[in-house]
Amino acid sequence: MSISTKSFHPATSSRVPDMGGLVAFLGTNGFSGDVEERDEGRVSGFPTAGSMLEFERNQAIFSDGEPAGSFYKVTSGAVRLCKLFADGRRQIAGFCFPGEYFGLACQGKEYALTAEAMIDTAVVRFPHSCLADLDRSSAEFRSHLVALLCGELSLAQNHLLMLGRQTVKERVASFLLMMLDRRGRDRRDSVMIDLHMGRQDIADYLGLTIETVCRTISDLKRAGILGVPGPREIVVKNIRLLQDTANGES
Repeated sequence: MSISTKSFHPATSSRVPDMGGLVAFLGTNGFSGDVEERDEGRVSGFPTAGSMLEFERNQAIFSDGEPAGSFYKVTSGAVRLCKLFADGRRQIAGFCFPGEYFGLACQGKEYALTAEAMIDTAVVRFPHSCLADLDRSSAEFRSHLVALLCGELSLAQNHLLMLGRQTVKERVASFLLMMLDRRGRDRRDSVMIDLHMGRQDIADYLGLTIETVCRTISDLKRAGILGVPGPREIVVKNIRLLQDTANGES
C-alpha cells in the first residue's frame, strides 16, 4: 500500500484552510456537514500550505503512541479515530468527515489514538509547530483554535453519555441522528445517509456487538422508521419516531 503525497498551496486559489468543520459543529450540537472552503472563512494566522496525502481504505494515517508532529484536515473521504487493544478489541472514539480536523488531541508528545481511512481518503497535513507560539498568533486564530478544541471536548462528552446512560435502541437512534446532522442532512422524512462505515465500525463506536447493531437496525426497519438500501446506506423514513426512540419515548 502506498501513500500519495503532493504539495498543497491554497494561496493559488486565494484560500486558506478554514476551521469551519468544528465551528459549525459548535453551532449544531456538535456536528458539522461537508464544508467548502470560502474566502470569508479565512482564519488569520492559520498555515497557508500543507502536504496533501492520499490513503486507501483501512490504511493508518498515524498510530497510537507515534510522535505527534502534525495535525490534519479531511478534504475527501472519512477517517475513524480508535484505540486498539492487545487482545484485538477496538474502541472507536470518533469519526472525521470533509472539512473537519483531527490530530490535535495528544497524550504528551504522542498521539493518543490511531487514525485510519474508512474509505479512500485525502487529507491535508499541517505541522504542530505552527501552533507553538500562540502568544504571537492573531486573536482570530486563537479563538478558532479554542472553538476547535471545545468541539472535540463536546464530542467526547456526548459520546460518554451515550455509552453510559442510553439503551441499545437509544444509542443506535442517537447515532443515526448524529450522522444526519454531521453530514449536513436535514432532519426530515425520506432523507438518506451515506454512512461511509460498516456495521462493525458503528458497533465499536457504540460499545456494542455487530450482531446487536444489525438486530437493532432490523428492528427499526420493521417498525417503519428506517430503510436499508445498502450496507452503508440508511434512509430515515420517519424522523419523528427516530427522535422519539433516541429520547427513550418509544
